[in-house]
Amino acid sequence: MSSRPSIPFLLELLRLAMRKEATALYIVPWMPPTLRIDGRTVALASASFDPGQSTRLVLDLLDDEHRAALDHRREIEFDFALDGVGRFRVHTFRHHGQPAATIRPFATELPTPQRLALPLPACHAALAERGLLLLASPSASLRRDVLAALMEHRNRVGEGDLVLLDGAARFWHPAARCRVRHGVDAAAIERLLRQREHAATNASPLAIGFGELRDAVQLQQAVHLAGHALCLATLEAARPLQALQRLVAWAHEHGGAALLHRTAMRLHMVLTLRPVPALADARALAATQIVPNSPPLAADLAEGDLPALQALLEQHEHRPAGLPCAAADEHLQMLLAQGLVTPQAALLHALDHGRFARIVARGGAAGAARRGDGARARVDSGFMGVFSTGPAPRDPFDFAEAKTPAAPPDTQVDELGWHDEASTTAAPASTRPAPPIAGRDAAGRGLRAQVWAPPAALAGTCVEVEVRLARDGGEDASATSVPATPTPAVAAEQADLSVQLRVDDLLPTAMRLAAPWRGMPQRLRFTLPIPEQARTGTHAARVRLLVQGIMVGELGFAFPVRPDADPRAPAENADAAQQRVGAAYAAFADSDREAVARRLQPVHALAPDLAVFVEAGKLRSGIGWRERLQGELARSERLVLFWSRAAADSPWVDFEWRSVWRRRGTQAIDLVLLEPPALAPLPPELADLPG
Repeated sequence: MSSRPSIPFLLELLRLAMRKEATALYIVPWMPPTLRIDGRTVALASASFDPGQSTRLVLDLLDDEHRAALDHRREIEFDFALDGVGRFRVHTFRHHGQPAATIRPFATELPTPQRLALPLPACHAALAERGLLLLASPSASLRRDVLAALMEHRNRVGEGDLVLLDGAARFWHPAARCRVRHGVDAAAIERLLRQREHAATNASPLAIGFGELRDAVQLQQAVHLAGHALCLATLEAARPLQALQRLVAWAHEHGGAALLHRTAMRLHMVLTLRPVPALADARALAATQIVPNSPPLAADLAEGDLPALQALLEQHEHRPAGLPCAAADEHLQMLLAQGLVTPQAALLHALDHGRFARIVARGGAAGAARRGDGARARVDSGFMGVFSTGPAPRDPFDFAEAKTPAAPPDTQVDELGWHDEASTTAAPASTRPAPPIAGRDAAGRGLRAQVWAPPAALAGTCVEVEVRLARDGGEDASATSVPATPTPAVAAEQADLSVQLRVDDLLPTAMRLAAPWRGMPQRLRFTLPIPEQARTGTHAARVRLLVQGIMVGELGFAFPVRPDADPRAPAENADAAQQRVGAAYAAFADSDREAVARRLQPVHALAPDLAVFVEAGKLRSGIGWRERLQGELARSERLVLFWSRAAADSPWVDFEWRSVWRRRGTQAIDLVLLEPPALAPLPPELADLPG
C-alpha cells in the first residue's frame, strides 16, 4: 500500500458515493472531489485538487497495463467490483494534459418484479418495441427500483440492447439476453441512434432507461427517444391525472402544441406506484395502477384537455376492456388477498379509504389472517423462477489488499485526506479585471419571421417552404460602451443570418440556408422533398433563426401530409408560433473578449430581447464560484460557446460547456468558431455541432 498512498482516501470517496446514491464521482485537476446526485454536482471539499494530487489518485487506480493504455490512447474505460461496497465503472482520460477520471458507482443487488410484487401487465409493458413508459410515484426510491426491475426483466426474458443513461444507471445489470451499456450520456445515445438508422432495417430492439423527468427539456428528450425505442422514465406524481397534468404543463412551457402532440402519440403506458410495507419485512412493495394509452386518451392529451382526461380516467377505472390493475386500489386489494401486506397498511395506503374499508370488512384480509402475523410472505406476481437467485459474479479489486479504514461519517469531506511529496500547489488564478462588453440595446429593432407553406403536401412530391424575415418597427439604437466596434445599426447590416428547417419523420437532418442580412425584408426558400413512404397526418415542423451562429428564436408549425393534397395549391401563412430566446450564457476565454464583443454586436441589434451573460469572469473566483456559475447556466436557455485555442486550453470554458452538455446535451449549445478547427480542434462530444 506504500506505493499507492491515495487508496484509503479513494475508498472513502467510493463508499460515500454509494451511501449518497450518487451517479458519478469526478476526480479532475483544479476542481474538488465532486459527486453527481439527482442530476446536480455536489463538491465534497472546499479545497480543489492540484494536478499532483489528482494525478496520483488516478494513477493509483490503474495497474501497469491500464497506465500504458492511457499513455497510448489517452482515454480508457474499465470496471471493477469491491466486496461489500458495489461495482464501479471507470472512465479515465486526459484533462488539459493531466490524468482525470469519472467513476460511476453501481449497486449490485438488483430489485426484481417479484420482490416488488409488480403485476404481470407492468412487466409485459417493459417488453414493448417503442414508446414512453412512465413510472410515477411520490417515492423516489420506489421509482428508481421499479425502473431497474423492469429493465432487468427485459434483460432476462427479452432481446436486443439495453442502454441506461447517467440518471438511470443506479444498478449494475450483468448482460443476460441483452447487450447492456451503463452510464451513457446524451451525446452518446444520439450517436447510437444515428448508427442504428444507417444500419440494416432489422435492427435489434432497444430499451432506454432515461431516469427522472424534471423539466420540459428532459420531456422533449424522452419523447424524442421514445420515437426510436422503448424509453422508461420516472416522474414524481401520486396519481395518473397528476402525472398527465405535469406532461401538459411542461409541453406548454417548452414545445407547445407540437411537443404535446408527440407526447400523446408516443406515450405507451403510465404506471402509478405507491410504496406499501410488506408483511414479512421492512421492504416496500409497489401497489400499481396501470393506465395504458388509447385513442381517446391520446386525443385528450394532445389537446391538453385536463377535464376530459379526468373524466376519462374515472371511466377507465371501471375496466371496460378488462385490464387488470386499472382501478386505483385493485392491485392493493390483490396484495392484501395474497397476504403480502397487513390490512392496516393496505387501508393506510388506499386512495379510496371508504371503499377499501368495506372490502376489508367483507373479508379481504382473510389471506393475511391465514398466514399469521409472523409468517414470511412470498411475493408472487407470476414471475417465480424467471430470475436467477444466485449472487452476481464479482471481480477482485486487485490493488486494495490492505485493510481499509473504518467508514467515514456521512458528511462532506472537508479537506483532502492524504498527502504526497510529489504533490504541487496550483498557481493562483489571475485576478486582472477584464474590460466590459457592451450590453444589449433594448431600443433596437428585433428580427421577426413568418413561415409560408402549402396547406398540405402530397407524398412523393417536392414542396416549397418559405421563411420571410423583416425587422420590427422603431429606430435603430446607436449607443455602445465598447470603442472601435460598430454601432447596432451598422452591425445589423453586417450580420450573418442562417435559418434551419426541421420536420419530424420527414427530414433525417435539418436543412439550412444562410445569407447576409442587408437591412431589407428577405425571403429564404427551402425545397422540401416528401418521401413516397411518408406517414399520412400532421408532422411537427420547426424553423430556427440564427444570427452570427447564435440561436435567437424558433418557430413551430404543423405540416400536414394528406393523400388528397393539391400540389398546385398556393402557399399560405402557416401561423407559426414564434418563441424568442430570452437568455444566453457566453462561454469564452478572457483573451478572446474583444473578438466576442464584435460577434455579439449584430446579435444585440437584431435580437434586442436576448440577454447574453458575459460576466462569468467576475464569478470565477472566491467562495461559492461553482454554485454561482451553475446558477447562471441554469437560468440561461442557450450556451454560446466561442471556440478558439485559448478556449480549448481554458479549464473555465471546459467546465461551463460540459456542465450544460451533461444536463441538456448538445441541442442547448451554439458553437461559434473564432478559429478554424484545424487550429483549435473540437472535443469529440462537440464534433457534430455546426460551427
